[in-house]
Amino acid sequence: MIIYGTNGAHLHTAPLPGLACPSCATPEALQLSVFSRYVHIYYVPVLPYSRPAVTQCLHCQQAWDEKALPAAIRPEVQAFKKQFRAPIWHWTGVFLLVVGIVWASVASSRDDKANAAFLAAPRAGDIYTVHEKEGDPNYSLLKVVSAEGNLVELVANQYQVNNSHPIDDLNAPAKYSKESFSLTLLDLRTMQNKGQITDVDRPGK
Repeated sequence: MIIYGTNGAHLHTAPLPGLACPSCATPEALQLSVFSRYVHIYYVPVLPYSRPAVTQCLHCQQAWDEKALPAAIRPEVQAFKKQFRAPIWHWTGVFLLVVGIVWASVASSRDDKANAAFLAAPRAGDIYTVHEKEGDPNYSLLKVVSAEGNLVELVANQYQVNNSHPIDDLNAPAKYSKESFSLTLLDLRTMQNKGQITDVDRPGK
């Protein structure tokens, strides 16, 4: 269940100099209170979406929101309101999202480089996550038995799971075939380029 909603915070209250109250005509009696409304998810502010303001006369206590603001003072009030911005913490959710995207991008880039390096220099014990083609929801494993020169000897896992990270479910000796087969380094690169090899795990790395 996602908990979301809206909330608000008071930004500032300040007198409106040079203006008389439209209701009681008292000079220098108006003050403006500016608020910030924001969207939150799990009570964490995501982004602000409005800055409502209330104008009040300290003499007669008459108050106006922006829609009801008399035309005679509306331009001055709106200009004064522009001085106040939503605080940075109202953008917390956007900031966290950007940080998450950057982190995921960096992690993905590092993983891609590691996969390419491991495929170029296979070692016994390397485990390849594989599936038939892009979009296939079922994944399995290939394990390197030995690597010498251009040839890599592998054994195939005999099971598949609907999980793009199947190593925890499938990496048990009894689940691999007893018969091995050989592929070349070019075969492995081709499989990676086609999206058939999606990840490479090296024990201890």
